[in-house]
Parts: sequence; C-alpha cells; structure tokens
Amino acid sequence: MFFKTYGLLGQNARNLKYIKWFNSKMARKLADSKLKTKEFLKSKKIPVPNTLAILKNHWEITDQLIKDLEAPFVIKPNAGFGGKWIIVIDSRDSSWNFISNTNKIYSPKDIKSHLLNIIDWFFSLSWNRDKVIIEKKIEINDEVQILGKYGLPDIRIICFNMVPVIAMLRIPTEKSGWKANLHAGACAAGIDIGSWKLTYLTQYWKIIKSVPGIWDIRWLVLPDWNKMLKMAVWVQKETWIWYLGCDIVMDKRDWPLLLEINIRPGLEVQVANLARLKDRLERVEWINVNSIEKWVRLGKDLFSWDIEWKIEKLSWKKVVGQREYIILKNNDKEHKYLAEIETGKTISIIDKNFLENILKIEKEKLDSKKIRLKANILWEEKTINFTIKELEGVNIILGLNSLKWFLIDPFKYKKSELPVSYDQDYKKTINWALRKNYEKQLKKIDEELTEIDKKLLILKNITPINIKEEKEKFIKSKWEYIPEFKYKQLKINFKDLQEKLDKIEITEIPLSNIFKRKKEEIQNKIKFLQAFEKWDSLEQTKYSNLLFGDINKDNVSFCKEQLEKRFNIVEEKDLIWFDEIEKYILKFNHIYWINIKVKKANKTSRFVMSGDTLYVQDWITVWKKETRSIIAHEIEGHYLRRINWRKMDYKIFSRWTASYIEIDEAIAIYNQNRFLNEQDPKYYRIFEWYYFLNYTKKHSYEKLIEKLADFYNYDFSKVFDRLLRIKRWFKKASDEWIFYKDVVYLNWYKKILDFLENWGNLKELYIAKINLEDLEELKSSYFIKLDFNNLKIPFFL
Repeated sequence: MFFKTYGLLGQNARNLKYIKWFNSKMARKLADSKLKTKEFLKSKKIPVPNTLAILKNHWEITDQLIKDLEAPFVIKPNAGFGGKWIIVIDSRDSSWNFISNTNKIYSPKDIKSHLLNIIDWFFSLSWNRDKVIIEKKIEINDEVQILGKYGLPDIRIICFNMVPVIAMLRIPTEKSGWKANLHAGACAAGIDIGSWKLTYLTQYWKIIKSVPGIWDIRWLVLPDWNKMLKMAVWVQKETWIWYLGCDIVMDKRDWPLLLEINIRPGLEVQVANLARLKDRLERVEWINVNSIEKWVRLGKDLFSWDIEWKIEKLSWKKVVGQREYIILKNNDKEHKYLAEIETGKTISIIDKNFLENILKIEKEKLDSKKIRLKANILWEEKTINFTIKELEGVNIILGLNSLKWFLIDPFKYKKSELPVSYDQDYKKTINWALRKNYEKQLKKIDEELTEIDKKLLILKNITPINIKEEKEKFIKSKWEYIPEFKYKQLKINFKDLQEKLDKIEITEIPLSNIFKRKKEEIQNKIKFLQAFEKWDSLEQTKYSNLLFGDINKDNVSFCKEQLEKRFNIVEEKDLIWFDEIEKYILKFNHIYWINIKVKKANKTSRFVMSGDTLYVQDWITVWKKETRSIIAHEIEGHYLRRINWRKMDYKIFSRWTASYIEIDEAIAIYNQNRFLNEQDPKYYRIFEWYYFLNYTKKHSYEKLIEKLADFYNYDFSKVFDRLLRIKRWFKKASDEWIFYKDVVYLNWYKKILDFLENWGNLKELYIAKINLEDLEELKSSYFIKLDFNNLKIPFFL
C-alpha cells in the first residue's frame, strides 16, 4: 500500500532517486573518506580544518606520540558517521591526563586504545581498516559564541544541481553529549535561505520554543551567509556530487570553514524548516545556469520565506518601521541618532538645539529655518531637506519628503523595541540579532531574582516591635535599664528560596555581572536572616559585614577631625511637628510632578522612604531648618532615583541592584549637606554614627552608654536612638555584636566626593537605583538606551 508524501522526501526516495541516480560511484567514494575529501578540497583552496596528524598503522601510535599531543585537538575516524566516536580534547591536567569538552578524563592509555580501535575498523562505515585524523580544535566565532555553550554548532546546507535548496543550524546540547548529532538530542534551527534568519527550532523532530540551556535563538542572523552559500555551491562544483550536504562551521580565525561533506544528509532538515524537500528538489532539477553567484541568487529567490526581503527584492525599496537609526553627516563627521517616522507629516523636522550642540551647525545657518543634510538610512545614502524647529523628547522626525525611497511597515518593531543599529563598529562587537536572545535570558533572571529579593526585606524583618515601650523604660531609668527588644517571627521559607536561587543560571552575556552581583547579595541576605532567626550573633555580624561593609581606619580619623568642629553648633529654636512636616514636604509634589504621601509609623529611623510613601516616626519633632535637608535626602535623593527607571523592562533597576544602598545613601547625604553647614547638628550625624560603631567594636556596653550619655549631654532619647541603630537586631542591647549598616553613609559619601572630583557626573547616577560599578557596565552596553536628558533630578543639580 502506498501513501501520498505531499512533497516530503523520504529515505528511500532520497537514496534511489537522488543519491544513486545523480551521484556517481566515484563521487560517493570521495565523500565517504574524510581524508580524501579534505585533501581534495584543500587543493582547490577551500578552507578546511588544520590537520595535526594522520595515523594509518598500529606502529605509528606510540606513547611518545600521545605524550606530545598538544591540547586542544579533535580525534575522529576517517570513515565514521553521525558524529560518533569523535573525541574533543580541551586541555591536560597535572597528571598528563586528557580532559574532554564534556569534562570527561581520558588517561594516555585510554587515548591510545581509542586510536587503535579506529584503525581496527571498530567505527568504520564500510567495516574496513580505517585511519585516524587528529585535527586542531575549532574555536567558535565571537559573534555566535552563545551557540557554543555545549559544543561546536555547524550549518548544514543541502545543494542540488548547484542550487542551495535548504539549510539548518545544528546546535549541541547537554543531552546530545556536546555534539551536533540530532539523533542524540542536539537541536536544529531552520534557516531561511534568502534572508539568513533562523525560523523554527526542533529537538527529537518536535517543534520547540528554545534550545535547552541557551534559550530562544530564532531571531539570530548568521553573519556572512552569502559567503557560506557560495562555499557550498563551490564545493559541489568542484566535487561533482549533485546531491550534497555541506557542513560548515563558524571558526574564530577562518570564517567560514568547511568541516566535511555528506553524501547522505539526513532528512530532519525538513522538520527544522517545516518545508518539503522533494518539492524544492523538483523545482531545480532541470535548471541550468553558469555561475556560482547566479546559483546562489536562484536559491535565495526560490526558497526564501521572508516577506520583507522579497518585498525589497521586488520593489527595490527597503522597509522602515516607526523608528529607525539615521546617520547624519556634517564636516566629515558622522552622527548616529534615532529618528521617529511620522507619515502624517509631509516635512522632515530636526531639533534646533540638536543641530547647534550635537552637529555643531553654525548659528547663521540656523536662522534660515531650513537645512539640507546628507543622511544614511538602512545603508541608503540620501540628502534630506529638514525644517528647523524646537522639539521635545525627540531630535529627528522623518516625514513623507524623506520616505519616498522606502516602504513603511508600522508593525516592523514592537512598541518598546529599538531598531537594529547597522553601523560597522556595532557589528564588530556583537551579532545584533543575539540581543533578543540575551534580553529573554536577562528578563527571566530579572523576574526570578526580584521575586526572591522581595521576600528578604532585612530592615523590615529586624525592626523591633517594642521600640516605644523600651525607649520609655530606658529614659525613665536614666539609662540603667538595658533595653530588651522583641521581634516578629520570620515567615520566610529559606529552603524554598535557596532552591530557587540555586536554579538561576547566569551565563556570560552582556549585563550579566550586574545580575551575578545581585545573586551574591541575595545569598548573603538569606544567610543573614537565617542567622537572625537562630540568634547566631557571629554569623549575623559576618553577613552584616558582607552586606554593608566594614569600618575604615582612615574614615575613623576623618570622623574625629569633623567631630572636633561640633563646638560650632548653634541649636535652632523653632521645632515643628508632624502636621507641619507633612505640609512642607507635600509642596514638593508640585515642584517635581510626583505624588508622595506622608504617614506616621513606628520605625527605627526618623524618616523612611518606601514606594511612594514617606514614613515618619509618630513621636518626632524636627528643627524647621532641618526639614529642607530631609527632603533633599529622602525625596531628591532616594525617591527620584527610583522613579526614573519605573517604566523600564528590568525590575532590578527600579528595585535596586546589588550594593545600591551604598550609593543611594551617599547621594542622599551629599544632597542634604547642600542645605546644612557646620552649625547644624544634622551635619555631624554620619560622623557620629561611624565614630560610635568603631567605639562599640572596642568597648563594653557600659562604657558605650557612658560615652553616649556624655556625648549627647545626657539626652537619653538621643542615647537610645543611637543605641538602637547599633544594636538593631539583638534581643538585648548589651550583646557585644554590631549591626554594620551605618558604615555605608560615610564610606560611600567619601567615594561620591572622589567620583565628583574625578569629573564624574552625579546626574548619571539618577538613571536608576544602581552603584558606580553598574553605571560603567550600563554605559558600555548596547542593551539599554540611556537617556540622561529626560530624568527627574533635583533642580539644584
């Protein structure tokens, strides 16, 4: 009984109609020998892997030969098939054992045995004596580095009658044993012949959404695709194998490189492309053209599914979206900026300030209200007539007068998606299509880390619930009573959080260091809160140090110098209460167009900014002059930095990156000190905190209380507040350990001063809740467009 194949090519049809009919016996014999194929193609100047040794006899395999082998290298049988029995050696250990790319250890004896087995036809396709080929290991090209996580990927292009008809990318996985063997579990990605984009992903002949451990790569664009197609056709032309599979690798040095040819290429390529190979073969069976370029172009024209590419080919016009990068030229300099495309406007508009400050156009030219500029849009060189106006939020608007050379697709990019930057420097650094893959990975990591971090609010969990009562007892006893603090029972499933954290894998991709630092910080938070739950003071102090830092000797000396100036303090007479504090703070909602709320709360700190709410101790009084510095600290410091990133895709930047608190508090201190001087008590607060942390480290509880009482003129309310900050997470205030959070204020305040002295720009740190290390990584990344011009920042900056 026979069934319709609906254009699919089966194994019998392939063998009988195409391999046997179109490929001569001589051609099949050449293709079945890797060694003969390699020697023949090398003589035709086709790039092939570098051979280190060819072994044909037992006597050639000596202990000295194995000892002299320098890693990395690859061992393969000449007549092997399916990628089996190939060993890839990455390095050697101190015992001279060989370590494979799967971290398997081979002794010299194991390697010798494997070489002998190859010669003794154990792995031969024809069951005849075979030869050993030892080649230099191929290093994957940087532009597609992500594909090489589990081994060397390759591209298979099937050519028939000199026309490239179908292609796929084979990606090794952990399951496939680090080899690009689809039967063993490697993944295949279909390749659109015309546009060189990846289309569908498959594993075990089923469609999947992402490669295990590597994620979705379907939007990857393979560089030098035309070069690979030409190589495949060139190989077919030289070998006269009319039905041929070419396996091409993306080598770091010699790109592309022909790995091997295959006279019986597998039929899984139909699944990877969701395409019928039989139909494609029949369409080109009797075609006759006379050059490699024409054969390649024919394959691209016949078998491309990419509509945009076909439209461009038919209309000779490129397709633009709602926004595109434009390169403007002036005085032999090029300036690349994002332009908005508006079909509702007949004219193109350019911002006057942009022309004057960025393009450096002379002021006389700006008076004419019009300007002609040379521009490059999607590699198209054009001269555009711009109308000069003052624009807001955008520098360039392209209207219909500049779009007559293009077709417009309003859905080319998603709402938040940036166009591809086509400049050469960008292409050298990274394959731009990998960006989608990286973004997916980072967003998943971002979600997972944020979800764990939300449940580890340290200050909330270690705030005593009986502060007010203990303070009253302490003041009433005139510091003879030792406060004993009570805490809420922690409702955190540490085991579950730890398991989730351990599962988060962060690979070496752009911005990954920011997430790695955050993961490490979360680990320290878990350890700290576990120690708090068990009342393990030693562990608590250890992780308090790791989270917030330690006391610096130079900063202790600096504290003492500053505190010697306290005699200048002039106590203010005007005190204000909660209602007046609230009224004054709410005025700044109108200044910055924000919506801050002010509420009373039982907190250890006098003021705490959380979300859109400023919490104030319910029993607090504040000096009137001090209120302005509080706003500079809490709102113009903490709050504005946070809201600048609220609408961005990555939650980590609005929530906070690792060690953000260091810079966050330092900026807040820097802001508040703009409204304080050496006559204000609050000016000395960070120096007092630092000094007493150091004092607590070296003295007993009794001496600390005496020192605090003397320092604050026996104001027991202030003595208690200071004691609470030092002993925040202890049951009894007389415990000898310290909570180190308050070291961040001075340690990083001084670093901010150094940053500014070295021409750092404080505005840049308002881009999100980040630290100095994150800023440099963000600025050097192409992932995120940093717009420093549209930030909410304090007006005094």
